[in-house]
Amino acid sequence: MDKISLYIRNEIDDTELILVPGGWFWMGGSERDEDAFMNEKPFHRHFVRPFYISIACITVGQFRNFVKETNYKGGIYPGRGENPDERWGRWEDDPDDHPVRFINWYDAIAYCKWAGLRLPTEAEWELAARGYEGLRYPWGNRWDETRVYISHGERGKTCPAFHDPHGVSPFGLFQQSGNIWEWCFDGYESNIYERYRKGNFSLSDEEGARVIRGGSSSDKKVYLRASCRVRSSPRIRGNIGLRPAKNINLPVTTGKEVEHHGERFKQVSRRAHTLF
Repeated sequence: MDKISLYIRNEIDDTELILVPGGWFWMGGSERDEDAFMNEKPFHRHFVRPFYISIACITVGQFRNFVKETNYKGGIYPGRGENPDERWGRWEDDPDDHPVRFINWYDAIAYCKWAGLRLPTEAEWELAARGYEGLRYPWGNRWDETRVYISHGERGKTCPAFHDPHGVSPFGLFQQSGNIWEWCFDGYESNIYERYRKGNFSLSDEEGARVIRGGSSSDKKVYLRASCRVRSSPRIRGNIGLRPAKNINLPVTTGKEVEHHGERFKQVSRRAHTLF
């Protein structure tokens, strides 16, 4: 069997992705988290297959290249109606090294299709954000304002995609707390964790609202927790961007083998996190 790289660079859009070994992890808001919302409960053990996920969100510059190469103009929802939150084009307002925002779920899907990537599921996103220990924030269990970008009154302002290295997740991912919200693939169900707790990890078949994660630079810290999940219309072009993922083609792997690899990575990530 060929070796699996811990790090890859996508040839089409130059996105850097890191391996997440998958396996079992704690998902949702624990009873010790007094800020946890009801849609984060029950706290449960969840299983995902190994996958790759982008180290940072897609930038304005990367999205600009996609638009130029495909002549993309907003897809099936160009946003010419009265709702300003659905209008196409505001994504160009930020500098090229900042994460792209003001894109809807369909725009994110179109970008991923062009790049040969996909949106992460919310379970994948959460594992990448909090690791196997079920951390409250990507960097640990205690709130630390120095590890996250907050706009402090400058509502809507963002920072570069690789800003704040002290706030990276256990897998080394930037800004999974703050700066911008991030689209997940999943349809939103408020009580889906009840099904997950019973061992049925199939994705929601809801076709309406989608899940967004991570919080933004202008949100309160309750929304910046790694377990926080929020619903959004897939047509909204708000303070939301994307962090793509990529499948790993593996033979069927036993749970014991996957958990072994997850345990090894957990030990490595603990050592790496001491650097921050």
